Amino acid sequence: MIQRKQTLFLLGAIVASIVLFFLPLANFIGVEDSIILTIHSVQSLVPDKVFPNSLIFVLPILSANLFVIVFSLITILLFKNRKRQLHIIKLNILVEVLFIGLFFFYYVGSLEKLTGGTASYKAGIFMPLIALIFLVLAHFSVLHDEKLVRSADRLR
Repeated sequence: MIQRKQTLFLLGAIVASIVLFFLPLANFIGVEDSIILTIHSVQSLVPDKVFPNSLIFVLPILSANLFVIVFSLITILLFKNRKRQLHIIKLNILVEVLFIGLFFFYYVGSLEKLTGGTASYKAGIFMPLIALIFLVLAHFSVLHDEKLVRSADRLR
């Protein structure tokens, strides 16, 4: 059945990942430059200053976000195969954790060094965390369904 709890949780992860396209992740305001980091670009706030290779710089987090969206949709459509759903959800959780780790350990450090200032986080930084929570809840819901089916099979 497609109308299960994990479908709602996976849709929540998809919505949180899509909302991330419209919100900035962080501002980096420093002495040398001021930068706004979004999931799809890095924009300088200084007039006539362009961040080189903006799309290539954010490509890892952009591709991780797109991966979570696409594979969450695929997981919803695999409602008949709970074991495969579990594997794909685990992979999505791993990619989301890598996204968060990559952001905090690489992007924040390199952009703070580039601008010579500090990061001020915006509302977009909470969207990967929300998506991660929804993915974990979906994982537990699929596990619960699997246990329920196994117990019904034991009774037969």
